[in-house]
Amino acid sequence: MNSILPKLKALIFYGSLFTSTFLAFSHQTKLLGQASLVLLTIVIFTKPAVKLFPTIGFFKILLAHRRQLGQATAFFALAHASIQIKSYIFSFDLSDFRFWGLLAILLMIPLLITSNDFSTRLLKRNWFLLQKLIHPLYIVAMIHYGLREGLFGLIKSAFILSVLYFSRLLASHGVKFPVL
Repeated sequence: MNSILPKLKALIFYGSLFTSTFLAFSHQTKLLGQASLVLLTIVIFTKPAVKLFPTIGFFKILLAHRRQLGQATAFFALAHASIQIKSYIFSFDLSDFRFWGLLAILLMIPLLITSNDFSTRLLKRNWFLLQKLIHPLYIVAMIHYGLREGLFGLIKSAFILSVLYFSRLLASHGVKFPVL
């Protein structure tokens, strides 16, 4: 199993880099955005899932690959943004989904830059503080998605945020769900 992990980590890293680049050149904007949001959700909620469902080994595998999944998230998000940069008109209009998308990218860049062993050693405990940017990033990304989809998208985003952060709360209080 230990010989498989480095290969799987490399596959996730290089596979997502190649796939996101290919999809960017194919102008698959929506698919890139959806993939980055799904991956971001997995990155944030894998640890609570391991705590809530300790007998499900798949969550433990995801947890072991969280860094590479986070990097894949950034690759897909940056490819998503790169397609639209030429048509982007910057504004501070909070009702404009593009504002929230740009804010998400700005929050994601320091996370991507520091998602390596060198940064972990260099920043020490501050690395963990920096990585907490993932939570405002997720909320901003969900607002971006919700505004893009309209009123139903905003409702769906609020529901997803509520359910997932409630699961984090349950996990932090030691709740476990037995799986038969």
